[in-house]
Amino acid sequence: MNSRIEGILEKIWSILISLKLAVLVIASLAVTLAIATILESKHDTRTAQYFVYRAGWFYVLLSLLGLNILAVALSRLPWKKKHTPFLLAHAGILMILSGSWLTYVNGVDGVIRIGEGEVNSTVELDQFVLMMRDGETSKTADFPWVPDSVARNFKPREFPDLKIRVEKYISDAEPRIRFLPSNDPARSAPAVKIKIIGAPMGGAPEFWLWSGAAPWASQKLGPARFLIRKETQKDLEAPVENGPEARLDFVVSDAGGLRFESTSVRGEKMRGAVDLARLEQKDEPLIIDPGWRMPIKIELKAFLASAVNQTDYIPRKVKPVGMGTAQPEPALQISLLQNPDSKLWLGLGDRADFRDALGMPISIGYFPKRVILPYGIRLKRFEMTHNPGTMEPASYSSFVQVVQDLKKSEVELNSIPVHHITMNEPLPMEGYTFYQASYIPDQPRPTVTILSVNHDPGRFLKYSGSILLILGAILLYLAKVIQKKKKETVRV
Repeated sequence: MNSRIEGILEKIWSILISLKLAVLVIASLAVTLAIATILESKHDTRTAQYFVYRAGWFYVLLSLLGLNILAVALSRLPWKKKHTPFLLAHAGILMILSGSWLTYVNGVDGVIRIGEGEVNSTVELDQFVLMMRDGETSKTADFPWVPDSVARNFKPREFPDLKIRVEKYISDAEPRIRFLPSNDPARSAPAVKIKIIGAPMGGAPEFWLWSGAAPWASQKLGPARFLIRKETQKDLEAPVENGPEARLDFVVSDAGGLRFESTSVRGEKMRGAVDLARLEQKDEPLIIDPGWRMPIKIELKAFLASAVNQTDYIPRKVKPVGMGTAQPEPALQISLLQNPDSKLWLGLGDRADFRDALGMPISIGYFPKRVILPYGIRLKRFEMTHNPGTMEPASYSSFVQVVQDLKKSEVELNSIPVHHITMNEPLPMEGYTFYQASYIPDQPRPTVTILSVNHDPGRFLKYSGSILLILGAILLYLAKVIQKKKKETVRV
C-alpha cells in the first residue's frame, strides 16, 4: 500500500515539475487574459470578473502555476550559487501570486459617491446583499451580480429567512419613475410636471417636482431654479452657489389650488394663479411666463395635489459609453412569501417597507456591502472641461477635503486643506487610495462624483516580487552572456 502511495506521489511530483505543465498553464493564462480583455472592452469590468477574474477555475489555474514554480524550485535542492538568478525569478512570481491572494482576501475595492458640499465615509463594495429588518432583528443574504446573458434565464428564488421571494432580476437596469395620485397622507405630497421652453434651455427635458422629498422639491437648470412647496410649508431657501439666480416656486394651497411665485435675477417679483381647469381640458398647452428678461417660459404638463412616486425598472436599452461611464446597476422585483401580490422593484440602494401577516412592519433593502472609513471625504467642488464646440467631456476632477471630525461646522470645514483628484493623480490617505472614476451629471440633480477606493494589503509583496522577477531575469541574461564569452575564449 505504501509503495502504491509513493508511486502516486512520484507521478504527481513529476507532473508538477514538468516543462509541459508550465507551458500548458502559461498558454492557458495567456488565452484567458486575452478573453477577459475582450469581455471587458465589449461589456464592462463586472462581466470580465464574473466569467474570468473571480471564477473558481481561474484561481485553480493560478494555483497550478504557483505549485509548478514552487515544485521546480524545490527540485533544484540543494541550491547552489549558480541557481541564484533562477531562484530570484521564481521567488518573485510566488510573491506576486501571494500578494494577489492577500489582496483578494483582505483588500478593499469599491466606490464612494459624494455630492457637492456633502461629506461621506461609506465605501460601497462590488458585492450585494438583501437585508431584512423585522423590529430589532436584521438578517442578510448574499445576492451577487450576474451579467445580462445569465440574468435572462433568471428563475424566482425564495429566501425564507428574509420572508421574501425575488421574482425578477435585471443586471443593467434603467429606472422608470412615475408619480401617481394617492390619498395616503403619510406618503403623498403635491407634484407638478413641467417643461422648459426657451433658447438657453431648449434641450432641457421635462421633469417632475415633488414636495415629498428634498431632492425632488428643488431643481436647478442653468441660470434658474424651480421649486414646489405647500402653502403651509416654510419658504425653501435655496443655496446660492454661483451668484444670483432666477427662481420659480409652485405653491399648493390647502384646498388643492396652485399658484406660481417668480423672482428674477435682479430681484423682480411676480405671481399668478394657475388655471387647473384649463390644464385638465388639454386643448392647448398651459404656458407660464415667469416675467424674466431671459427668453424662458414654462409649460405645465401635469399637476397632482396628492401624489406618491413609484419606480419600476426595465433593461437598459442604450449602454452608456465613454468618459465617466459607471458600472451597470442591477435591480430586482420582490414580493412577500405570505403575500405574492405585494410586488415592487428595488434598485441598488433602495429600501421598501411592508406589513407581514400579523400587521408588523418589515423593511427590505438591496444594498452593496459597505466599509466605513475612519474619516470622511467632502466634495468641495467638481470640475469638468468639454471638448471645444461640443458637450463631450474632455476631463473631469474633484476637489475634496479629508474630514477627521464629522461634527465640524461649515466655517471649520472651509479651513481644511483641499486635495485635487484627477484621473491621473489619485489621493493616497492612510492606507487607502482614491481615484477619479466617474460622475453622475448635474441635470437635474446636483453633481455627484464617484471615486474609486482601493486598499491593497498585498501591494508590497506584489511590488517586491516584481523587482525580484526583473532582477532574476537580468542576472539570468548576464550569466548566459558571461558563459558564452567563456566558451568563445576557450575556443580561441
